[in-house]
This record gives sequence, structure tokens and C-alpha cells, in this order.
Amino acid sequence: MVHAEPGDDKMQKMYFLTGLMGCGKTWWGQRLAERLNLPFVDLDEQIEAGEGMSIPEIFNRLGENGFRQLEREYLRQLAYTPEAVVALGGGAPCFFDNLEWMKAHGIVIYLDTPVPLIVARLAANQHNRPLLANTPVGQLSERLENLLRQREPFYRQAHITIEQTGDTDLLPLLEAAIAKFHANSKW
Repeated sequence: MVHAEPGDDKMQKMYFLTGLMGCGKTWWGQRLAERLNLPFVDLDEQIEAGEGMSIPEIFNRLGENGFRQLEREYLRQLAYTPEAVVALGGGAPCFFDNLEWMKAHGIVIYLDTPVPLIVARLAANQHNRPLLANTPVGQLSERLENLLRQREPFYRQAHITIEQTGDTDLLPLLEAAIAKFHANSKW
């Protein structure tokens, strides 16, 4: 397994999109990558390809702890890829030292999305989400609110927070926030 630490001269900077499942990390990440003329990486897809099984299968075989260890390892492998826009799984910044590592190696962007909007997006395919698979549809909102309460302290440490109020075009907001971040930093 390849590891990199802050200050490693082989490290490339990344844009890490984080937030609760269903907030649009993959959707907006692909569009942001296109706009910035960068590769797009979906960390969950990398894990699935590398392990030869779906995320639900990994959860079934290894449990959440096993999945989180794999997630950490695959995240660290990004240290030796070109600069990219990376969509993370919703829990990625909340385990181990992942958040600190991401902040040291790129810009972390939190897509802050209201739970009712996420419920509307996920209700039809929650069976593909291991942490929601056994949640009755009527309890989906409560389950997501609980997850958000646990994870938001991590999400709020992002360099940039983009608030979604509906299904509006976030690309101009993302670009403006990134430009402002670059203007105020050494990156």
C-alpha cells in the first residue's frame, strides 16, 4: 500500500468534495472537474474496482470497520495521482485521520445540503446505501438527521462550505469559492 505524508514532494493537490450521502458530490464533482480541466475520481468507485465488489458487498463481508480501513488506504493512494477533483464517501472525513490528511493535501469542500432534499434524492435507491439499506422509508429523514449530527462536526472543518437550498446550479458557487480560497492562500 502506498502512503504519503504532508511535505512529501510527490504529493499533488486535490479538491475533495465531502458531505452527506446524496448531497451531489459525484454529480457536482464531475462538472467541477470538467470546468477545471482536471480528472475526476470517485473514491467509492476506486474501492469497488480495486476490491472487485460493490460497497454493499464490502460492508457485508468486512463490516463497516473493514470498509473504513479500505477507504483510508484508497484515499492515501491518491497521493500519487495527478491533481484531481475527488468525490468522497459521506463518512470518509469522519474516520481515522482522514480529514487532517485531506486538509494537508488539498482543498476540502463541504456540500451542505438540507436533509429533506437528500431524502427526496435517496428514497428511490436507498437499498444501494449500506447505512440506509434497512431503514424504513418513513424513518429515512430521522436516520439521515442522526448521521448528519454525528458527521457535521467533521464536515464543518472543510476549507469551503457550499450551502445548497435546492437543485440549483452549484458550479458558479464552487468556482467562486475556489477562486476566493486561492486568492487568500498560498496554494
